[in-house]
Formats: sequence, structure tokens, C-alpha cells
Amino acid sequence: MSRREDATLSAGYDDWRQSRLAERMAAAGEQRTWNHLITVVIHDAASASGEALSDTLSTLLAQSYRNIEIVVAGVRETDLPDVDDFASLRGLFAEPTLDALNLLSDPAHDHLWRGSHMVFAAAGTTFDTDAFALLNRMLSPSRGAPMPDLIVCDHDRRLDAGAVPQPCFLPGWDPDLIVSMDYVGTAFMASRKLILGRRSAGRPNSLHGWLRALASGPLAVGHLTETVMHLPTGLPRPSAEPADIARLPPPRSVAIVIPNRDQPKLLKRCVRFVKALEHLSPELVIVDHASTDPATLALYAELQKQHGAGIVRVHGRFNFSRMVNMGVAAATADVVVLLNNDVEITDPRQLELMVAHAMRPEVGVVGARLLYPDGSVQHAGIVLQPGSHSEHPVLAQHVLRGAPGNADGYLHAMRTVRNYQAVTGAIIASRRTVFHEIGGFDEVCLPVEYNDVDYCLRARLMGLRVISLPTDGIVHRESATRGSEATPEVLRMRVASMRLIAERWREAVEQDPFCNPHVDMGDRPQAGFPWTDRIGNP
Repeated sequence: MSRREDATLSAGYDDWRQSRLAERMAAAGEQRTWNHLITVVIHDAASASGEALSDTLSTLLAQSYRNIEIVVAGVRETDLPDVDDFASLRGLFAEPTLDALNLLSDPAHDHLWRGSHMVFAAAGTTFDTDAFALLNRMLSPSRGAPMPDLIVCDHDRRLDAGAVPQPCFLPGWDPDLIVSMDYVGTAFMASRKLILGRRSAGRPNSLHGWLRALASGPLAVGHLTETVMHLPTGLPRPSAEPADIARLPPPRSVAIVIPNRDQPKLLKRCVRFVKALEHLSPELVIVDHASTDPATLALYAELQKQHGAGIVRVHGRFNFSRMVNMGVAAATADVVVLLNNDVEITDPRQLELMVAHAMRPEVGVVGARLLYPDGSVQHAGIVLQPGSHSEHPVLAQHVLRGAPGNADGYLHAMRTVRNYQAVTGAIIASRRTVFHEIGGFDEVCLPVEYNDVDYCLRARLMGLRVISLPTDGIVHRESATRGSEATPEVLRMRVASMRLIAERWREAVEQDPFCNPHVDMGDRPQAGFPWTDRIGNP
């Protein structure tokens, strides 16, 4: 973002933040949870100004939660204020020779901290008065939920000296995003169990490097959706790095399954990419629903001749889920790409990238950033929210729909690999074994709509990731085949599908883990925030 956009984003934020803090403090009741000892490690104190260290210590001393010990790395005891001032806490300790990162890797330093959890803070970081009370409360989750080993926090950062703070409303813990972008910074708390259990990875080169290493396995994570930490200037500005293609498995065999009914012009444009693929020789499966147009039948014959396409015939009432399931059943390849006939792939390398990601063992479904014909964003992931009334009980909204095609999006949402609960079925890639383990699309209860959302949620129920790639060059002429008609029958079917999703996936709809409650990015071209409806990152 430009400086002007930075200022626009922050306009009104500080007043909103102060109002939130006042509301929280007014509503705070007696602490009834277990008081976990939290160690705060202050680093970079030697290179920071004395005022920066003083600011951090004063906000720690003002905490409403008192079971905190403070370890200051790189300074002598004489550089600290009177330790007696911190007697109401668990202590203030100076460790002049300590490299804070060694606490994450070297057992010889374990005696320097006693907490069950650890928070890192660069000198100059400040905390809201209730920050540690809220963190401690999150260590007593609702019945049946695991205690989180990692808690990531919404926060703000001052990018330059004297600049207004930039709020960072996080999309929760996203193991793909953390690999390409340091979006968390120091705004996290880790358990002693997690820190000791990750010692085999050796000394990290940075806190971001340590967080990146956590992305490879399952992790119990909490998300504190209040900007209770305020990071100082001098920390790296969040920026996105390109995905490391080298770490992806090499593409293997792929089947392209395309449901179709007539529409020969659409289908011909859709399959044009096949001959341009460099590293894949796809198995092409066309699932036909009662086509009668001679041009369509002639195109089928041509595709059979040129690409060995299989034609699967489906009769009876239109059932998109059944068409998908029958198409996948006819395929033999390792990876299956489900492709609507109104999608045009102008850069075949993007499909190869999707296939490579689909082969990652932790990934169940791969979606893509799709563009409208005018170049604006049609889809970059789906966020779920409860609807406003019984006739619309669930909202499945496309992230930043209508944004310019060259947009970065808030926190680089358009330029990074992101985890979501669901992606559109217009183009998705899955391993064929995953598709069968999930049970395919629900052709009984969701024959036409919301079957893609249901499929993705079932993949996540299996512990697999659903990701959206920041692809370029994939165009979706949305609803070009069936149109966007809203007949009474279509409306009845849509409401019934939404009600089923709302009932079957109640928790996923009510609390989307990748949807921050303070950022609205659904079906709108710019992100919206509580203090304005016009602010976003173009």
C-alpha cells in the first residue's frame, strides 16, 4: 500500500480500538480460569532506545493479569528499573548474554524461564491492559476443545516512526500463508510443550522461521481477535513471497472431468488449453447430460479423435453432483480436476500448479483465483457466515469479488496461497483417492447447488486442507451454462440447499476459522472494517 492508503486504512482505527478496550474492561468479570504462568521475553532491548524498553515494561506492569514473569535479553540488571516495582508480578530478570532465539532450541537455557507459555516482544511493543487476561482465558477452551499450543493475535504495527498504526486483522492460523508471509510477527503465544517438542528442528534464524516450521504438521491453535498487541517500528513489514515451487511434488497423471450439455462454443473454448499443456497428458472425460445439438456431438467426436476423450452419458433430471461423480468414476488418473465448461484456462501452467498442490498429502482440495472476462476477480476463496433470515440461512461469499485483477487485497489475500473452508467447484483439483474417501459430491441432498461447499467441508473434516491459489489467467463466465434464472423452482432448491448446509455444518457456518470478525471481504471488491465501509486495499 502507498503511504496515502496506509493513512486511509488507519483513519478511525485508533478510536475504534480504544472503544473496544473500554468495552472489554467494563465487561470484565472475576477471573475464574486457571492462572497460567506466562513468560514474556523482551528482545532487541540492547539496540532499542531506553524509552522503547520503558514503554514495554510499563504496559506489562499495568496488566490486569498478574501471573507474568519478564525476561529481558541482552541487557544488564542496571539497565532495568527497580525490580521491586514488579513485585506484584512474578519477577523482572535481566539476561545480558541471552540470544532470545536460543530459548526455542537450546535446553541449556530452559532454567531461564518458568512459564507454561511464552510470549516474545521486541522492545517498544506495548500491550492493552487486558492482553494477558484474554490470552490466559483462551487457555481454558470450551468443553471438548483442545487447549491451544499456539495462540495468534490480531495486532497493529507502526511501519515508520511517528506513523499511525496499521491494524493486522489475521485470518487465524493459516499454515500455507505463514510459509510465504510473516503475517503474525511477534503477536503470538506458544506453550512450553510446543517449544520443547520442536527442539529437533534446531535454532531458527528468526521467529518467522520458527513459525514456518510449525506449518508442516497438525497443531492446536487459538486466535485472539482483538488488537491487544502493538508492535513497534523497525519490524519487517508484512509482504508476500512467491510460493516455493521446488518443494511441490512433481505432477503425475491427471484427469479433467467436464460436465456439459450442448453449449459447443463454450466447451470448445474450455478445452483449448489441453493441447498447450507442457508437462501433463491429461485424461479428458466429458460428462454429457442429454445433449442434442449436432455441433456438440461433432465436437465430442473430434475430442475423442484428438485427445482420446471419454464421453460419459447421463440421462434424467439434471443432477450436477451425479454428473461429477460419474465422471470421476470413469477416470483412472491420480489427480482429478473438476472443470466447468464456462471456465477458460488461458495459461495452462496454472492448471499444472493446481495439480502439483493437489498431490501434497496434507491438501484435500485445491481451488483457484478466477477472473471475470473483464479482468476483475470472480473468486479467490469462499467465506461462510450465517444468513440474515430463514429464507437465506447461510452466506457462502466469494472473497473480494469484483476487485481489480491486479489487486493485492488486504494482507495480500489475492497474492498468497490461502486456506479456506471452501472454494468454488468451477475448477478444483483433488487426488482421486481423496475424492473417493470423501464420498464425492452429495447427489442425493445437494444435486445442483452448494455441493462444492459440502465437499470441501467434508475434506476438512478428514483433517485435509482446502486451499486457494493466487492464479492468473483463469477466466470464469459464471452461470453461462445454466444462466442466473431465479424461477420459483430454482429458489426453492436454493433455500433447501442453504438450510441443509446451515444444519449439517452449523459450527463451520457460525465460526469460520479463516474469516476475521473485524474484516468483511465477502462479495465485495474492497475489504471493509468496523469504522468504515469504504476502506480496503485496491
